[in-house]
Amino acid sequence: IMPLGDSVTQADSSHASYRRNLWRLITREPFSVDFIGSLQENFEGPNPYQDFDLDHEGHWGWRADEISEMLPTWLALNVPDIALIHLGGNDVLQNQTTSSTISDLENIVSILRTANPKIAILIAQLIPLPFNNQFIEELNSQIPTLAARLDTDLSQVIVVDQNTGFEPGDLTYDGIHPNEE
Repeated sequence: IMPLGDSVTQADSSHASYRRNLWRLITREPFSVDFIGSLQENFEGPNPYQDFDLDHEGHWGWRADEISEMLPTWLALNVPDIALIHLGGNDVLQNQTTSSTISDLENIVSILRTANPKIAILIAQLIPLPFNNQFIEELNSQIPTLAARLDTDLSQVIVVDQNTGFEPGDLTYDGIHPNEE
């Protein structure tokens, strides 16, 4: 499994990302799981928790086009069976258009499928922001259409709704990044 994304995937040196809780849930089941990626560090230092598989491709502050550009290099080292994509927040914050972000996400799916034609891909609808949220909503509204268009029997593309019911005031440590809850 390749956790692929931005700061929500990476987290900083004082906080865990969703990767830790996901790892703890997955490893309760009787099958082998391996997170893969070229990074183990969080932004500005080590993960505050060392009790799970730290490998990932989360890149603090990166847009979807920047991830797309580097993805072939990372895939030369690690080819996933499953990719967990959480991208688009920095695109919104850096004034990229929704259409360019959707195009970049489509390119990421294509690159992942070149490395593994049978890959399962989960694309997140992003958590709300305390500002610019209308652009997050616009992007989130187009992700299901993208997923439906790209979904195949050989390589599923699944939407993960991380937006519905998410309250930034309660569930973030800074209004943008999820807290451990």
